[in-house]
Amino acid sequence: MSFLEQERALFDLLFDQSLRENFCKGSTTAFSEYELDDGEIEDFKEIRPDAIELDASMRTYLILTHICRQFPVSFSLVSSLQNGISLLQGLINLQTMRCHPTERATVFTSQLREELSAPEYSCEFDSDKELGMITAILEAELGMAWTSAILKQKVLEGKLPSKNMPDDFKSNDEDWLNKPIKLASYVSAVIIPQSYVKLKQTLCPCEDTGLWAHLSKTQLSASLRSKTLAYEDPRLFITRAHISTLSRCEPTVDHQTAELTEGFAPLFQHVNGTNTTGQILAQLKQAGAADEILQGVEAGFHQLLTSGILKLA
Repeated sequence: MSFLEQERALFDLLFDQSLRENFCKGSTTAFSEYELDDGEIEDFKEIRPDAIELDASMRTYLILTHICRQFPVSFSLVSSLQNGISLLQGLINLQTMRCHPTERATVFTSQLREELSAPEYSCEFDSDKELGMITAILEAELGMAWTSAILKQKVLEGKLPSKNMPDDFKSNDEDWLNKPIKLASYVSAVIIPQSYVKLKQTLCPCEDTGLWAHLSKTQLSASLRSKTLAYEDPRLFITRAHISTLSRCEPTVDHQTAELTEGFAPLFQHVNGTNTTGQILAQLKQAGAADEILQGVEAGFHQLLTSGILKLA
């Protein structure tokens, strides 16, 4: 008997809605694409249709509860669409669930981005600009989810030391301006329409752990979505994943975050492990930057070094 093929069919029953619907209708063709003999197919008749529907529903709910913790603002915004909750539920499918856990957030987000751009959903946005804002927020949360997953996988594989932190930057180091700087590991950076902290305060009515339970019953209003995104104050949102609780079974990952003005983004092309902050400031001064701008840039680099997002090379 092919237990592995039966296991594959059972897995697909849980995450393939069309296959499950055929099975629940008693269709004999439900398992035609599987290498199962008549006896192996007969085993599935012991499964009650209502039981497999309940099992699939519960698994989808639990998985979305977990993913929502990684994408709280994105989930709140999507819930404001007419069929937003159904859209999110439908993305817990074979394409998402068959991939490696470290790739799952990326695959889920890729499908969500594609669906939001489709006419069925894009027509609900006030403009293409609003859709672009939501996509940027989605990318920012994906950056955190992706770096978190990669870091966690490294720990589980025993490839990281017990402490995943950059060398401590001494804020009283008077010579820091003259030392080369580079990005730390597990860093992501995205320009978002306004402060992530403010977006989360406005759009997420409860803690991340209970957000999906809330949204699945009480969706965000479309008017609040439009009102919130009507205000623009672009920020460069930068995060660094780090291990907060070390465990070989289930390490906990947190994020150090920083928000800077949008104009800071082009300066990152000079952060290459060779240039110093002093050199970057000198280039800006030569280009005619005002003292106020130079002071802001220096403060920004100091903040990023203090938070461990940048490190001395």
